[in-house]
Amino acid sequence: MTKPWHWLVAGLLVAGLVVLSNYPVYWVQGKLAEATGGRLRVLHSDGTVWGGQAVLGLSDGGRVYTLPDALEWRLSLFEQDKPFGIVASHPRLSAPLHLGLNSEGISLGNGELRVPAAWLSALGAPFNTIRPEGLLKVTWKEMGLMDPDVNVQVLWQDAQSALASIRPLGEYRIELTGKPSQRLDLALSTLNGALKMQGKGSMVPGSRMNFTGEAWSDANNKAALTGLLSQMGRLEGERYKLGVF
Repeated sequence: MTKPWHWLVAGLLVAGLVVLSNYPVYWVQGKLAEATGGRLRVLHSDGTVWGGQAVLGLSDGGRVYTLPDALEWRLSLFEQDKPFGIVASHPRLSAPLHLGLNSEGISLGNGELRVPAAWLSALGAPFNTIRPEGLLKVTWKEMGLMDPDVNVQVLWQDAQSALASIRPLGEYRIELTGKPSQRLDLALSTLNGALKMQGKGSMVPGSRMNFTGEAWSDANNKAALTGLLSQMGRLEGERYKLGVF
């Protein structure tokens, strides 16, 4: 006859395996919300570290907007020259995203994400006023997640706004580089277009982003862009001073 304590030990082992397999999912949920200031959230997840899917949402601090399509993941073995890792896929990713696990921690592989610029309106001001349109292409280089060396580029292509009759406005680039534990640098530049923007900023641990930027247009497009520019910043001379966004 099986002794009662055998059942107790077996039950504890099963419970431990369930917690172990699900803990990484809960950990990612918390870290994702923490890293984005609660802006990006996991609204629902189904699965374990071995495989599953999650529905994501964007928050403006009040309402939460559900993003279409689910993020899916699966355990990977000996892929991308990594013995152990997780592969994540989403229709907005240009290719499956690899997270490698090794003795040094978790590494995030090279990636590219393409999303409608209109999604930014879900983040609240100033985006819900400007109501951007077009395509955001976000690319990043491989980095470790314990103390990442960030190298991220955001391109706003076919840029448009509900406040401007000129379509498209142009094409713009934001570059984010550095280490969050030391210093992050941000650079905004205009690649082409009627609306001109430029700026630089930096952030060190424990402080907000220190950003200085400006936006303007030439005389021929000034009347068509004044409404948009006035929502982007404060007029100082011939140019508008941009706030942190």
